[in-house]
Amino acid sequence: MNMKRSLLTILAVVISITLCVFLKISLFYGFLVSIIILFFQSTDKKKSIHSSLNGLKQCKSLYIIILLLGGNISIWMSSAIIPTLVYFAFDVIKDVNFLFFAFISTAALSTVMGTGLGTLSTIGIALLGIGKGFGIPEEILLGAIVSGAYISDKISPISALTNLTLEITNIKYSDYFKSCIKTLLPTIIITSIIYFLIGNYHSINLNDLLLKGYQNTLFNNYKISLFLFLIPVGIILMALFKVNVILNMSIVFFVGSFITVIYQNTSINKLIEYILFGYKSNTGDLFIDNILKAGGIIPMLEVLLIVSAAIILNALLMSNKILDPLFSVLLKNTNTKFSLILKTGLISTMLTTLTCDQIVGIVVPGEILKKDYKRLNIKNEILARTISDTGTIIAPLEFWNVNSLIIIGITGISTLKYAPYAFLCFISPIITLISAYISTKQKRDS
Repeated sequence: MNMKRSLLTILAVVISITLCVFLKISLFYGFLVSIIILFFQSTDKKKSIHSSLNGLKQCKSLYIIILLLGGNISIWMSSAIIPTLVYFAFDVIKDVNFLFFAFISTAALSTVMGTGLGTLSTIGIALLGIGKGFGIPEEILLGAIVSGAYISDKISPISALTNLTLEITNIKYSDYFKSCIKTLLPTIIITSIIYFLIGNYHSINLNDLLLKGYQNTLFNNYKISLFLFLIPVGIILMALFKVNVILNMSIVFFVGSFITVIYQNTSINKLIEYILFGYKSNTGDLFIDNILKAGGIIPMLEVLLIVSAAIILNALLMSNKILDPLFSVLLKNTNTKFSLILKTGLISTMLTTLTCDQIVGIVVPGEILKKDYKRLNIKNEILARTISDTGTIIAPLEFWNVNSLIIIGITGISTLKYAPYAFLCFISPIITLISAYISTKQKRDS
């Protein structure tokens, strides 16, 4: 395929997906139109169908993870894991830098929950409401919460995007973690220092009676217990001991369901309703009820459709070699580790930007660049890490991205306001490039 045809096809795909954003309809329809365009211009339709089915088959475990994620968020609510975390958080925030606390707590919880948006829509909303009550500017506070929440997409062993990255690059989580932590740790440290320094400039007007009232509401409506912390701790331990992610999530799902029914005295019918449609608390306190509502398998079906459509779109792009002319120009004369990592970040970021979602920004560079990493004797763990440090993490900074649109819907705060303060999303790509440059320079000097 020549460059002109390639660019026109890419433009058609971009327009189809972008229109969904402006028309406020599901991205699935944009992907569907794109799939139809690519399929009918294909010269070998049998090959296109075969490639699409293989793409879907390759990521089959991801579909189970997505559905379990929807169910588990509800379970985290109904079993009182989230209410317990919120309850004890009200005690902790009395003595800490709140902005720093917001970043660290969302980072920790998102790693365990495996979803940035799920974290933001639960504990994130609680922290935002409390922080605003303390007089902290909402755009700065949301920037810290988004920075912490989206760490899950980079490192959580139960994150759909993390597992998609692992699937595409054919690596194990344990190997990926060892590589990813080398750039993530300095990114977190630098980001933490920034939020700590900014947080020192914002005084907190603490209302002890208000916090006590919220705690009483939680205590009167849930059985709050420290032993519930064993579940998130268990998730982390199982991941470290290399327990399969689906088995990990399934164990949490059944244990949480048992706790919901036996310990929280919830009927089985009610539990099934929560799992399917999402959890909504009914404490009578509007603030608490707005915090404790999320999850459900049915709401995740749209995510499942979008992911499946994106995988098919990628398969068609690859089988029809649509992107080859563009990538051949971009990857020309790529003969060093640093240049390949730089171009990996550019391609991943470009695709995330153009498609308004992270999925294609993971799948496409993960597929097309594996041979180049092998050619230059660079491990696939570096490929996976670079994708997560660039195309994956920048999504909430773009106001047209589906992540940003959902954040606006959850918080009512525009991307243009909070994005300048989502420091981790800016720092992460810089750190990975600095790391690549230093590594290349050390090898050259040795």
